Amino acid sequence: MTKMVRLLVLVAFVGVLVFPSMARADGFTVFVGYADNLRPSGFFPTPWLGGANVVSQTPAGQSLDTGAIRIDDTGGTTLTITGFTVTFNGGAQVFNFWNPLVLNPGQVGIFTQTGSYNFDTSDFGMFGGFPPASLDPLVGGNNGIGGCSSTPSILAASTFAASCAAHAPVVSFFVNGIAFSATDSGQILNTGGWDFVNNSAFGEDGNESINWNQIGSGANRGGTGVPEPSTMFLLGSGLLSLCGITRRKLIR
Repeated sequence: MTKMVRLLVLVAFVGVLVFPSMARADGFTVFVGYADNLRPSGFFPTPWLGGANVVSQTPAGQSLDTGAIRIDDTGGTTLTITGFTVTFNGGAQVFNFWNPLVLNPGQVGIFTQTGSYNFDTSDFGMFGGFPPASLDPLVGGNNGIGGCSSTPSILAASTFAASCAAHAPVVSFFVNGIAFSATDSGQILNTGGWDFVNNSAFGEDGNESINWNQIGSGANRGGTGVPEPSTMFLLGSGLLSLCGITRRKLIR
């Protein structure tokens, strides 16, 4: 077996160990969604405030038109979430009004509006009221959200892919004092970069709700949890670089 083959086998082995936990970090998983109870819809994020094992500083029973972030404590350790911040449009809009939140193992934490409409993030999209025609939510093969949430092939064929990436929401916080940051590449929090309340113009329900999508996954109004292949590629590239550094050290 050549050195190159042995290196590739090593990278593949490490990948098998790491990739299944790509969208999880140190015993927690992060999701993004959008909640609108002002108009009927079948896409409201579940679980939600008041549900079993759900903790939040936001009381149940509010009028909702709001982005939402969910953290599941999937490990055996109590997690203290501090410094919770969400930025939009390259940092042009910053939300950081949340208090620390403690999650016991098995609990679900939800960060969303703290008062009616103070986290109405569908209003901060780069497109304003409507998406461009090439990113219509109902264009053939699209996902019903459209805009910057469009499927990769439709987004790539448009002229907006780079701008969408630059405007993607970023969720940042500390877990037991350790910094964590992730990009909402599916652009759920900003509802595809346009005011999704206008979706009735495309024959939809006029409700902005989007079920929980694992952060970094492709957008799906009904919810999804599939990590993007690009994230896996970047990690694999890092592993290859690490292996290259180790090999150079051994040769010396």
